[in-house]
Amino acid sequence: MTIKLLLKLIFVCVIAKSYGQKSNKSFFTPIKYGIQFSQGNENNFLFDDLDYFYRTNTIKGQLYFPITNFKTIEIYLVFQPQIQFAQHQLYNEQFVLPSENNYLEKRKRFTLLKNLSITAIEFSLEAKKQLFKSFGFFLQVGLGLSYISTETERLAKGFTFIENGTLGFDFQMSSKFSIQFFGGVGHVSNLNFQNPNSGYNLFNTGFGFQYSIK
Repeated sequence: MTIKLLLKLIFVCVIAKSYGQKSNKSFFTPIKYGIQFSQGNENNFLFDDLDYFYRTNTIKGQLYFPITNFKTIEIYLVFQPQIQFAQHQLYNEQFVLPSENNYLEKRKRFTLLKNLSITAIEFSLEAKKQLFKSFGFFLQVGLGLSYISTETERLAKGFTFIENGTLGFDFQMSSKFSIQFFGGVGHVSNLNFQNPNSGYNLFNTGFGFQYSIK
C-alpha cells in the first residue's frame, strides 16, 4: 500500500467518523454557502518543471457542515463541486520516450497548446480560528473525485483524484457575509489506475465569498 493511498483512506475514515458522531438532523443542513475563484500555475516558487506548461482557473461551489468546536477552533466538512479550466503544453518532447507506441505522433500532438477541463467533487476538512471579531484564518485540506477531459503526456483522460491544501484569511464584513483570500497547493493524479500518471502540481491563489444561514 502506498503512502498516498494510506493518506486517502485515513481522510475518508475521518469524514465517516465525523458523520457517525453527528448523526442528528442538523448536521445534514449546511450552515454556510460559498463560492470560490482561483488561478493556479505549475511555474512558481514551489513547482517549476521545465518539461511542461500548466495553468488553471477554477470555480468552486461550497456547502459548509459543522463538525465540532475544538477549544476556539471551528471544524467544518466542506462539500465543493467545481470545474477547472486548464491550458497545457508539453515543452520537452523527449519526455515522450521512443519506447512508447506511436511516440512521434504523441510528441507532435502533446507539444501543441491545448485546453482541457477537470470536473470534480471535493470533500475538505477546514479548521478556522477567529483572531478578532472580524478577522480569522483557516487551514483546509481536501480530496476529490474528478474527470479530466483530455489526454496529455502526463495524465490519461478520464477518472482522476484531486488533492488540495489551502491556507487563508477570512474577513467578516457583516453577521452573514464574509470574504476569504487564500493560497495553496494542488495535485492531480489517478493513483495508477491508468497510464500515464505523472500528474500535475500547482500553486494557486484566489478569493471567495461566504454567506451564513445559521
